[in-house]
Amino acid sequence: MSVGRLTQSRRFQDSVAKAVALLLLSLFCIPFVFPLIWLVSTALKTPAQVYVSPPIWIPNPVRLRNFAEAWNAAPFGRFLVNSLITTFIPMMGDVFVSAMVAYSFARVRWPGRDKIFSLCLATMILPGIVTFIPTFILFSKLKWVNTFLPLVVPAFSGSAFYIFMLRQFMLTLPEGLEEAAKIDGASTFQAFARIILPLMSPALATVAIFSFMSRWNDFFGPMIYLHRPHLKTLMLGLATFESMLTGVGGGFGLVSSRLHLLMAITLLVDLPCILVFLLFQKYFVRDVILSGFKL
Repeated sequence: MSVGRLTQSRRFQDSVAKAVALLLLSLFCIPFVFPLIWLVSTALKTPAQVYVSPPIWIPNPVRLRNFAEAWNAAPFGRFLVNSLITTFIPMMGDVFVSAMVAYSFARVRWPGRDKIFSLCLATMILPGIVTFIPTFILFSKLKWVNTFLPLVVPAFSGSAFYIFMLRQFMLTLPEGLEEAAKIDGASTFQAFARIILPLMSPALATVAIFSFMSRWNDFFGPMIYLHRPHLKTLMLGLATFESMLTGVGGGFGLVSSRLHLLMAITLLVDLPCILVFLLFQKYFVRDVILSGFKL
């Protein structure tokens, strides 16, 4: 067999293998994509189309005003502002404070550094629910209940997982860059801010994405600390909206008749996370490849 035919045969085999792999991955994705498809379809239906059998997957007509009706049925504008406060301010703390702590563990030499780092990693083993009661008592004594402080301030003490991930990324960067900067007169903080941070954009973006999704979807924290109606976040507002649909003595019948509104507001609340993941998913893979999680 000639070299040309052998090359063509290998290319054909590779194409078939990729096609089979893509088909298998598509089949495995169906159970995960199906709920999202049903959510979008229901959000665009009229009330009469929701429980039609067989189900209608493509709404006709498409009812876009479901989103406006659902958004105006409760003060979701206020809930959105509260969610932005409890998401982006803690996200800045998660990114920059964790980066500074990770830099001290990766680059700065000080007595007991490795032992403190091991202790920091050990905190990841402890479930958050274990420390919930003493943390709540502490915030109650500080009069922080019914404020955003319990959801914002702890982020500025760093996160063990983010510190670990950023430290592993920093270990892949050559130390000669900082040494050259210090020879030119840069301080430790200047070397960190001007040399290390710009090179860490993939890792910082990954931390920001993780932080955004966890804070945006947080229900337990706001439910515990935010009791006043004007302080509710979108997650709490979504639960409140569902209870509003039931009404007093309404039961399942009223919910099913307005299920299209519930799905519409659910899609609006979940849309930022979906967009963030689709737009920045490459940073997840890039960060893992570049860091290698080297100890």
